[in-house]
Amino acid sequence: MLTSPAEEKSGHPGGRLMIVADGMGGHRGGATASRLAGETVKTHYLESGIDDIPAALREGLTKANSLIFAESQTHLELRGMGTTTSALAVRGNEAWFAHVGDSRIYFIRGGEIQQLTDDHSLVASMVREGLLTAKEAETHPRRNVLQRSMGVSEEVEIDVRGPLEVQEGDTFVLCSDGLHGLVKTEEIKELVFEKQIEEAADKLVDLALTRGAPDNVTVIVARIERDDFDDEPTVVDKQQVTFESGAPAPPPASAAKDGGAPPSPPTAAEGGGAPASVKQVRGATIIKWMLLFVVILGAAGLWLFQTR
Repeated sequence: MLTSPAEEKSGHPGGRLMIVADGMGGHRGGATASRLAGETVKTHYLESGIDDIPAALREGLTKANSLIFAESQTHLELRGMGTTTSALAVRGNEAWFAHVGDSRIYFIRGGEIQQLTDDHSLVASMVREGLLTAKEAETHPRRNVLQRSMGVSEEVEIDVRGPLEVQEGDTFVLCSDGLHGLVKTEEIKELVFEKQIEEAADKLVDLALTRGAPDNVTVIVARIERDDFDDEPTVVDKQQVTFESGAPAPPPASAAKDGGAPPSPPTAAEGGGAPASVKQVRGATIIKWMLLFVVILGAAGLWLFQTR
């Protein structure tokens, strides 16, 4: 979900908003939860009427969590649904993010990559506590079990960070676990650092698919560039949506909460995923981004991919 230029001019607190939401709880439940999360966070952000971005993000995710939980209690076929949500807002030369779940936001500057978000998963918690190594976590049988997600309980703890300074050349990768579960952090850095963002996003999704991605694959690559032709910056964007067929849904998330504190990020952030176009904001930067969204629904998806 992404704010449009017209929405950003009239809404508050302004700036560009991107949201990645990766649903769980069966095909229908997961799709419903992720849609409600994206729509609710975006709507609340635009209609909040305040200039406090972190407050707007927190309130948006809180409202989304309540709505998803209420829908799951009302409709039996949606019981147990939930979603991850990572939202990144950039206004001028500053950025903020709000996060729940195991989708990730990476930050790349000067050839170095850092994961800005904490995974709210069982194995990530075990790694932080020293019970597992990062290598062991990669193949742990319970690596898909979440300790914190949207819509599973009436309340959810939300990580909110910022403001983070952004500068020309900064690049962000927002992705679901369908990508980072199969493509290593260093591989993400190398692909993004060496290529144009459109090609990098293509390559990242292709790599996850060739490695047998068993889950939804969502990738956004965004880069800050300076506008030499206009005093006002512009958000130049391109989106590609591809549907494959696919695999069993991930297990429902646990209602337990992970008490781990988020890491201290360097300087930047943003989150999202849906159509957009040109946006005027303050500062002297252009944000270019590329989104690829791949839903894998069954064995037929692998056949389609192999026969392309």
